Amino acid sequence: MPVKSIAQKLSLSVVCWLACVCMVRSQTLNLPPRATNALGGQQFVNVISPMLAPPDAQRENWIYAQVASGNIPNWMRNLTPVTTSQVVNGVNHTITYYAAPEYLAIGSTNDYFLEPMTPLLAQRIAVLLGCTLPTSRMVDQIWTNTQLKMEPMPLTYNQTNPPITVAWFDTYNSNIWAQRQTYFPTYPLGDSVAGDKKDVIISIEIYNELQNGVTTPVVIYGWQYQTGVPIQPIYNGHSEYYMDYSHGIRMVQQAAILDGVPTTISAVLTNPVVAALLSDETYFTGNTVPQPYYTVAATAPVIITQPYSQSVKQGANLSFSVLSAGDPPLTYYWERNSQVIASGTNLTLSLTNVTGANAGTYTVVVSNNAGTTTSLPAFLTVSSNSFPVLFSDNFDTDTSANWSFFWGANDNLADYTTNWAYDYGAMPYTYNGVTYLIPPAPNSTNGTTSGVMFTVNNIKGSDAGVNIYPKGQSFSGNFALKFDIWNNYPGGAEGSGASGTTQYAIFGINFLGTEVNWAAASATSTDGIWFGNDGDGGATVDYLAYVGNHAGVQTELFGPTASGLSQSNHTASIYTTLFPSPPSETVGTPGKTWAQVEIDQTNGILVWKINGTIIAQRTNSSSYTSGNIMLGLMDIFPSIADPLDCWVIYDNVRVENLSAAPIFAPTISTNPQSSSLSLGENAFFSVTAGGTPPFGYQWFLNGAALGGQTNSTLLITNIQSANAGEYYAQVINGAGSTLSGPAFLTISTNWALTAPQFVNKQFQFTLQGPTNQRYTIEVSTNLSNSTNWTSLQTIYPSTFVDSTASNFPTRFYRAIPASR
Repeated sequence: MPVKSIAQKLSLSVVCWLACVCMVRSQTLNLPPRATNALGGQQFVNVISPMLAPPDAQRENWIYAQVASGNIPNWMRNLTPVTTSQVVNGVNHTITYYAAPEYLAIGSTNDYFLEPMTPLLAQRIAVLLGCTLPTSRMVDQIWTNTQLKMEPMPLTYNQTNPPITVAWFDTYNSNIWAQRQTYFPTYPLGDSVAGDKKDVIISIEIYNELQNGVTTPVVIYGWQYQTGVPIQPIYNGHSEYYMDYSHGIRMVQQAAILDGVPTTISAVLTNPVVAALLSDETYFTGNTVPQPYYTVAATAPVIITQPYSQSVKQGANLSFSVLSAGDPPLTYYWERNSQVIASGTNLTLSLTNVTGANAGTYTVVVSNNAGTTTSLPAFLTVSSNSFPVLFSDNFDTDTSANWSFFWGANDNLADYTTNWAYDYGAMPYTYNGVTYLIPPAPNSTNGTTSGVMFTVNNIKGSDAGVNIYPKGQSFSGNFALKFDIWNNYPGGAEGSGASGTTQYAIFGINFLGTEVNWAAASATSTDGIWFGNDGDGGATVDYLAYVGNHAGVQTELFGPTASGLSQSNHTASIYTTLFPSPPSETVGTPGKTWAQVEIDQTNGILVWKINGTIIAQRTNSSSYTSGNIMLGLMDIFPSIADPLDCWVIYDNVRVENLSAAPIFAPTISTNPQSSSLSLGENAFFSVTAGGTPPFGYQWFLNGAALGGQTNSTLLITNIQSANAGEYYAQVINGAGSTLSGPAFLTISTNWALTAPQFVNKQFQFTLQGPTNQRYTIEVSTNLSNSTNWTSLQTIYPSTFVDSTASNFPTRFYRAIPASR
């Protein structure tokens, strides 16, 4: 076959392959993979339940962000083909389009929430995904083609309690899930389903035949009985902001195939020749839908998940990221201490091998054509030294058996909750009226979000307190209690719009660990030294200091001499500087944000720090000089707190030994050196570290860890081409890690066959190359066949003699490196 014909055939095959690829791609929603820590359906319900219904945009922004980030069930990504044919003006036309198997849902495979939404949001999501909403005829076609036709289950309600709240949505979602499970395993998740909702549709009645003063309606249709008859005729009497439990959003891919030719749903609906394939609204425009969409205004970015503060050891790798809602394309630029980071142009900012130079305040600016928004600040703290740890608990598992728990109340009636290994990462809170999720605590590893949570005075209206003490622990001499804390409160700044907001996180040292300690009105015995602060700044005294009394009630310390506090009210400049807004909602308090707390006892001096700033310091003149640590919560006001919003979380608790010498993070004294060697030689690298031994080592080649190479030196024998590249070492100790500078290994592969000649009827030549590398001499009599080579001998560089050469009319020679 001529070469030209082969090329033409290949070209046709490529075109056919590309067409097949396009059809396959059109059957999958274009979304990123679902994150492993994404919200489940019920978690999402808990987050959006307090949010106001549209036109307030917050709930819809949350929905948009969840879909855009890929938080939908995996089985929902695979679309179902729908094929229909019709004779139009004597010509038979066939169209195939692809519809989602179920109404749009948020969550995981088995924990998902069928999410009602306005047509405006549905249109924004459709554009994002390259989709459209269906017409009424398409709803009928989809119902006909579905594998599982469920029986509609309308809810009973009255006008005083209309079914438009998230609570109603959740109830109906639970009913549908219960019904859906009855069809397992015959109809598994991912099979196409209909009959469980009515559809928000594309219709000419979005813009025509308006009624009841509704100038911008949502148009709904469907919810077929199993006979195919819809419960809901086409209806446009609700505002575009209306939604109820029965509204479903079915995504249909715009890409379609009409009579074998690629097209779009919108193109078909606006074409009078073929619109009847997908629309039967003949009474205005002969089946066409001139505007097959809802008109949506451009939406500026809104940040749903903020970057969070982190406290790491030197040498750590970390990232800051945001989740935002806004019409694409979105642009990002990150700043550190208000200075633009040249490489920070993605939604995630990655930092590797951090040092103190990376510490600071990080923010990101998110923009699109409609506007710009800036994130709340996140703080990066990098420590270059640490002390030996005497005790720690990160509460990633339920460790309640390792702690003693005590409670007290002025009326002696229990009124508290405790939650161990509590996943606060799915817990919403409000900040200046906006809902966010609690981020990982600064000292959490790998972004874990488990802690211990307390509430008090939830229903009884009486002063109360709770304490926990680790069992079997006692600390003396110089030591430090450290932990991350989140103190939440209801309402807005300073607890506005709510009651019972002022509660105090309490924590201290030098306890027996055998009784409750809080600001009780009466007690037979108290002990230890503790401090406390509220989150909302709603009291005259926001920062507290106490000392116990073995003979009775604790003593509250006042004034800078007794308490060590320079100021006790949150309005003092030391606090307003330490806790500005943002990140604090109430200026001067560490409420609704993570704080890093530390209580040091060093040579009889007590120091209380928050985020590294000393807020109390005094000489310990009490008899409580050693003992256990305490964490707790107290309410010293009878007003009842809302337990949904008033609580404290502790995470990453540890006690460090300040009597021991500090451990300093590694530094590099001598970097490995580059070298250029020949094949077969040995390569040697070494690194020398400063800091506090013992050190651990790990060598890398071109960014990949070398297995078993965990010494300060690296020896590679008989190097080959694959050994060439960039080498560096990571040095690790208890205070952090660091990377050495790079060393490059260059390998010379030059060798040659030279000086060919016949001597005494024998053919000989010289092999030149690295003297420690062996080579295999191969011969061939026919260069037209690349496999026709035969090995003669393996030698080091030298003169090679072929005594049989004269037996062949033609002979070719080559040398290739041989392994030792």
